[in-house]
Amino acid sequence: MSATTLTKRLAHNPHPTSPAWSRLARTGVAVAVALALAGCASLGADTGFAPVEQAAKERLGKELRWARTDADRDLIDKRVAELLAGPLSVDDAVQLALLNNRSLQAIFQELGVAQADLVQAGRLPNPGVSIGRTKQGDEIELERKLVFNLARLIAWPLVKDLESRRFAQTQGAVTLEMLTLAADTRKAYINA
Repeated sequence: MSATTLTKRLAHNPHPTSPAWSRLARTGVAVAVALALAGCASLGADTGFAPVEQAAKERLGKELRWARTDADRDLIDKRVAELLAGPLSVDDAVQLALLNNRSLQAIFQELGVAQADLVQAGRLPNPGVSIGRTKQGDEIELERKLVFNLARLIAWPLVKDLESRRFAQTQGAVTLEMLTLAADTRKAYINA
């Protein structure tokens, strides 16, 4: 059924319980559900941190943990206590710095922010809905609108690509900070 045919039927039968209104309502609900589901984009919790953690394992042979929860913090504290219980070697000092450096933990939070920005960029913008009712004498007019930000829809692929690049850049910067901390710790241990 074409839009003009549906409009004519609605004009002749303006009652909201008519079959034409029912068909319009079902179509509107279907479109709204499809758009809502299309906007459900997400990444895993470790998506941003995994490459940084992998770099620590491959390049340094060290364990790296992100203290996101109290349980994570407890594991880190336990490992730090184990390292401090014995004599401290160069490798132990590097491991200690990677686990217990508050600045590095704060930098890991930048990964979370960049990941949230990437997820947000992957979602469709919310549509706007408005319903209006006007009365002229015995005639009642109902007006329904479904509005999309067309500029945002057009720019959506570009914004997703930009945020994806920013996310990769943040991962690289965090990896560099982690490797720099390890090198500086090794240098300080040797110079001490």
